[in-house]
Amino acid sequence: MITFDSHSTDPYYNLAFEEFVFTRFREEDVFLLWRNTPCMVVGSYQNICREVRAARLWRMGIPVLRRISGGGAVYHDLGNVNYSCITRQEGGVDYGRSLAPILEALNGIGVPARKNRASDIAIGEKKISGSAQRSAGGRLLHHGTLLFDAGLEALEEISVRGKNDCVRTKGTQSAICPVTNIRPHLAEDMTVEEFQRRLLDRMVPDAGNRRELTAEEAGAVRRLRDGKYRSWAWTWGRTPAFVYERSGSFAGMPFRAAYSARQGIVAEAAIDCPAVDGALAARLRNGARLCPEGFAEICGRLAGERGQELRELLL
Repeated sequence: MITFDSHSTDPYYNLAFEEFVFTRFREEDVFLLWRNTPCMVVGSYQNICREVRAARLWRMGIPVLRRISGGGAVYHDLGNVNYSCITRQEGGVDYGRSLAPILEALNGIGVPARKNRASDIAIGEKKISGSAQRSAGGRLLHHGTLLFDAGLEALEEISVRGKNDCVRTKGTQSAICPVTNIRPHLAEDMTVEEFQRRLLDRMVPDAGNRRELTAEEAGAVRRLRDGKYRSWAWTWGRTPAFVYERSGSFAGMPFRAAYSARQGIVAEAAIDCPAVDGALAARLRNGARLCPEGFAEICGRLAGERGQELRELLL
């Protein structure tokens, strides 16, 4: 088994890095470890507008990205370690087979972990890792999170309380489970960097199998990052069709809004509120692209200084 170091905590780069390694290196098994600055990563088939309050995250400076595998939405920060195992595909879906070497490595460095549910790893009854898979061309990508010293309060706020119940959609929905960090359960304390190093030593013990991308390969990763993972088409344009309906108050007045979206484009938009010009809202929003930046411009034109408040009611 070989490994590469991304040398980055940029989530856009790291998702591109993982996909590049998955599709480029066809003959050898590969193990990757990487960490991201705060972000939300949704599954390939998920509806962003259902999984998170996208406008709130945008205000917080937390980007939303879409990965190439299925499964649920996950919050990343620098206290979370992500792993990727890329191997030859053998038979059907078998999470137990993919998780076995990860569990052995974790147990070997003092983490009292066990398999839980179909694709999770737990300590006791609390989840420390979720995983997902993607297969293509006879290769299997199995990847997951490892909550080492993550901001669980932020995770709870964004991943659990941040669900948007105003959305009706058929997109894959995330399972909600109680979670814990690995660090408090260790007999011997260590930093996240030391944890990452020890885990890598277990999975790829031969230093000769630790490689670097060439300058040309790193350039290809950056092109994939910019052309795909930073693109509206990949992140928002793949959002499953949905209907959004919300009632409440805005500027101290009764408020009701509804719209539908397909392939990331808004249609049938209507706002009923004395504080908002409903006809103008419909003209501005029908045909608009889903995304916080676009909604920010529209809501600013509709509500002026209260544009942010309106945007968070609509997205």
